[in-house]
Amino acid sequence: MKMTRDFFENLLNICPEGVVGNDLEGNVFLFNPSAERILGFSRDEVVGKIKVSAFYPKGGAREVKEFLYSEEFGGRGRLVGFETDLVRKDGRKFTSSLSCVILTEGGRETGIVGFFSDISARKAAERESLESEKRFRSIVEEAGDAILSIDENHGITMANRAAEEMLEFDHGALNGINLRRLIPPKYGDSWEQIERYAAAGGAPGPKRSVELTLLSRTGKEIAVQISMAEKSAGGKKSVTAIVRDVSAQRAMEEELRLLSITDTLTQLYNRRHFHSLADKELDRARRNKLVFSLLLIDIDNFKKYNDTYGHNEGDRVLKAMGEVMRNNFRTMDSCFRMGGEEFLVLLPEANAPGGMVAAERLRARFAGIEFHPVPGGDRVKMTASIGVSAFHEGDTVEDMVRFADLAMYAAKNGGRNRCVNYEDLRGPHADGIGASGFPG
Repeated sequence: MKMTRDFFENLLNICPEGVVGNDLEGNVFLFNPSAERILGFSRDEVVGKIKVSAFYPKGGAREVKEFLYSEEFGGRGRLVGFETDLVRKDGRKFTSSLSCVILTEGGRETGIVGFFSDISARKAAERESLESEKRFRSIVEEAGDAILSIDENHGITMANRAAEEMLEFDHGALNGINLRRLIPPKYGDSWEQIERYAAAGGAPGPKRSVELTLLSRTGKEIAVQISMAEKSAGGKKSVTAIVRDVSAQRAMEEELRLLSITDTLTQLYNRRHFHSLADKELDRARRNKLVFSLLLIDIDNFKKYNDTYGHNEGDRVLKAMGEVMRNNFRTMDSCFRMGGEEFLVLLPEANAPGGMVAAERLRARFAGIEFHPVPGGDRVKMTASIGVSAFHEGDTVEDMVRFADLAMYAAKNGGRNRCVNYEDLRGPHADGIGASGFPG
């Protein structure tokens, strides 16, 4: 028995938890060193001198006893992991985790032994973690950018309000959806590569971003920029994605790009864009042994019309030419206003006869338009002279424009309202045509 008593005394002395035993009247008869450390009382101050209720706030001991005799925390006569406040000697309260058992002898209750530990630091950490999570969720919910959390199987585990609004989903409806459902097929097959690229780089430093298209619930395509950060926890990978809708920005950029290459009056491409496209077409023709043609168009007697009826009426004629050109050619053809009343058309994979067919169709349609420069006055028709040149090995873009220009002036000298193919002007003295036969 002495060995058993010594064993239990040693066990109580080294136990990291506070141990308090009391009889049924609450008199303390057991108080180990850890109880002294946690509660601030010495054993001599406690054993046989104060009741266990002294370690509880008012009413706390009675509450513990009620739960000890209930079935809620471990069954009747046992209390396991019950969180309650205790009071130190200096009056400071702290949160403890308490486990108790009723002692019996011969079937009769004789007392209670309780084991407790100070969990204040843990509870404070939990509260701080909870507050941090609340702050984080608040920030995420109020963020202007869409934010998604994605698990390793590409399932969406969290989506903020901005993501739901952008993708047109009801609150909570994005959770559980596989991200691939929101990605057009052209991106879906390579999502893993996009994910790895965007999440690469490591901290510190900005994460990479990629631009792609997402599909809303209604199937609308949305241009987005996605930045992602990857993390692992418990052996599982997850990705946080910040998704920014850049549709308006891309539309504005496209509008600015079009403005930079478009003539605002006629809505045709401008001179600068002609040289860009023509150089590419020339390179393609040389590389693939293809042909292409140019049409150079000049509105006949435009200066006289403009001087007679004014610039507004002159602009009407230019706009009409632009409209006819937009409706007269193939989608692969490109139309340009080169300046003033001069226009140009680039016809890929069209030889000189093909260019002449297109030129004649344009000339006839423009000549059929009636203008009304004076209200109630006579109707006026305008015409155009068109020169056609086709690519030959060794030609440059400048050569082709010059040849088309020569053919156009030949059309004017021939009476206007006609089309001339430069091939018909070629001959022994072709290089001197501009100086000797046609006005420059």
